[in-house]
Amino acid sequence: MSRFTDQELDEIKARNHVADVAGSYVKLRRMGGRLVGPCPICGGRVTSQRFEVFTDASTWACAVCEDGGDVIRLVEKVEDCDFLRAVERLGGRVAGDPEQAKRLFEEREAKRLAREKTSEQYRENERRRLWRQWKSALPIAGTPVADYLAGRGLQIPEPCPGLRYLPSAIYYHGETVDARGNNSPRALHSGPAMLAAFIRPDGKFGGLHITWLSADRPPAKLELPDPDSGEIVPAKKMRGSKTGASILVHGLAPAAIAEGAAPPRRLVIGEGIETVLSILTAFVLAGRDISDMEFRAAGDLGNLAGRARETLPHPELKRPDGRAQRVPGPVPDPDDNGLSIPDSVEEIILLGDGDSEPLLTQYAMTRAARRYTKPGRIIRIVFAPDGLDFNDLLQEEDA
Repeated sequence: MSRFTDQELDEIKARNHVADVAGSYVKLRRMGGRLVGPCPICGGRVTSQRFEVFTDASTWACAVCEDGGDVIRLVEKVEDCDFLRAVERLGGRVAGDPEQAKRLFEEREAKRLAREKTSEQYRENERRRLWRQWKSALPIAGTPVADYLAGRGLQIPEPCPGLRYLPSAIYYHGETVDARGNNSPRALHSGPAMLAAFIRPDGKFGGLHITWLSADRPPAKLELPDPDSGEIVPAKKMRGSKTGASILVHGLAPAAIAEGAAPPRRLVIGEGIETVLSILTAFVLAGRDISDMEFRAAGDLGNLAGRARETLPHPELKRPDGRAQRVPGPVPDPDDNGLSIPDSVEEIILLGDGDSEPLLTQYAMTRAARRYTKPGRIIRIVFAPDGLDFNDLLQEEDA
């Protein structure tokens, strides 16, 4: 049982804003209503934007650690200490006004409820906007998307329900401020893009994976410089909700299965679209039967594997203060179901890229295998060679 009352904890959090504490560990920069930077727990570059401090909510989150919480949770993770020690490091039990603590709690609770309502409405509005964009896009046959994929040695057998082509997609990056001081997204570019639809476990559209393409022939990924820093911004973005959702790169659409088509018996899942397409292409070139197979992309490693029950110290990687970086471990969080796997699937092939951090990838693949196992189901983990992804391997073999 905690030695601290709720009122005492509210006062401690009020005196120790999460932005100030996180800023004492790493350098943060402002982006909209949040602060981003390298994660003080697992590391990472500022430009990765994987560690975020939500200043209006006094909370933080890391996409790599797949963790988050309040300022006490942050100190627990960074300092590798328990709850009581974290509270003590933030000032411990300091005499305060119980009425003030009560007011702080009530104000924070009111803000939390209002924020959740606003966030839920924003997410639904964003999902509908992305759905309209997806519906306006075209099949990829004969488009720059097909040329781009062919240029990477990839074959796209039908059906391919999860990919489409949009002739003109706006690339937003950063913000602009008008004469009245109002912020708005800054449009850097508009041009051709490959769209991929994230389908949620309930079968509904959840969001988009967007890859902007150059005007070259054949097209390549767009190289667009940030006008402020000169750095090349990512050519890919994910919008909407991808958690637990995946992209159906090849296979029958859910509607076809609902109408009586045979559901998949084998499933190939990888992090990226081109990783999965590379394995699909290899199967086609080898003359393998893929009629009972489904190929999906999860968007990123964390989504493929789901949350970990705990983070573990990395044996080699260090934080700036010399302590070990912590990474999501191999044991799945039992409260996270991960991706939705059809009951008909008897075999799953999990694809691990060889150009990602080895231990992080190994833990994620092990976590996924444990999460999706069930009696009678075979799960295989396949890794690309060190330093390569599966598309590198495919193009080397073609050469």
